[in-house]
Amino acid sequence: MDAFIQLVPGWDNLVFGVQTGVFAALFGIFILGMIARQLTMYILPHILSHWTKNVDTVNEFELSARSPFGASAAGFVWWKAVEYLAVEAAEPGSVITLPSTYEFWLTAIGETIFMVGAMFGLMYMVELIQLLVLWWDDDGVLDGTEKTLISAVESILRFVILMFGILAIASAFNFNLTTIVAGLGVGGLAIAFAAKDTIGNLFGAVTLLLDRPFKMGDWIKVGNLEGEVIEVGIRTTLIRTSADTVVTLPNASLVHKNIENFGKRRWRRYQPTLYLDLASDSKAVESFCRGIEDLIRKNAKTQKEDDSYALVSAISKDSIEIAINLYWNVSGGLEEKQEREKILIDIIGLAEGLELTFFEPRIRRTGE
Repeated sequence: MDAFIQLVPGWDNLVFGVQTGVFAALFGIFILGMIARQLTMYILPHILSHWTKNVDTVNEFELSARSPFGASAAGFVWWKAVEYLAVEAAEPGSVITLPSTYEFWLTAIGETIFMVGAMFGLMYMVELIQLLVLWWDDDGVLDGTEKTLISAVESILRFVILMFGILAIASAFNFNLTTIVAGLGVGGLAIAFAAKDTIGNLFGAVTLLLDRPFKMGDWIKVGNLEGEVIEVGIRTTLIRTSADTVVTLPNASLVHKNIENFGKRRWRRYQPTLYLDLASDSKAVESFCRGIEDLIRKNAKTQKEDDSYALVSAISKDSIEIAINLYWNVSGGLEEKQEREKILIDIIGLAEGLELTFFEPRIRRTGE
């Protein structure tokens, strides 16, 4: 590098205490860094091209991650090239000089740009974990448990990357990490007290991940709040309510609350009560009850047929009450409503065939 610097006209003239040739070398290093940035941003999409043909997530990753990785490449070139220039300047017999102040700040800035770019780029790369899981998954479809695990792992990895990035940047500026750690030990009690909520949420996330009282996609009820779990993070859990609003719950609070998970139901119980006209024929009523039980057994979405029934439960002054009990094996609320409609229409048809009428309190007979 000495020979290159000495080719600069008036290379040994001092500007702000630095030789003009050294300024030219630093400018050349800056240009090399920008070239490295552009090459990284150009090469990255080509490396991932065999994924981008079919996976939209990788396309999004390219757009969001290539700029940080490009900046990281530029910072790496600036950092190492300035270090190399400083080493040459320190060699015996070298005619170039690079003041220590310039060396420290230029290398620190280059290393910081490298670390920050790498940190943000790696945070974006965390999003590719879902693709890896999809490759390993046999059916190629993520269930609620897998989505929950991915969300938790992504949150933890981002936190780890952030912590290591901060420590690396502190090291670049020659902060004494031993002193920092010792200071944390001395003030650990105060910090732990100030950050008790954050620490509680972190351990809450670990507890939720291990115990798995719910997973993404489950419909849960916590206190007066009810909705679908859409994300389980390192600090909070997001729930989308029936009003389509999103509620953020700290994980620490979920550990100490009763959680009712509708997604873990093995079946859904349905207990309608029918009211027949008091003047209905007893044989027809009995046939009506047995016919309903037959409809329950034949329905593909019912289960626990031995515990299902349709029985006369009471005779009031106005009507005959028929109590029905059945269990649905359905995946969601909409499917349950559809099956209810089907069986209720079949029951109406059964009553019409037996010439039975349902009790209508608004109709009053003559003489009443």
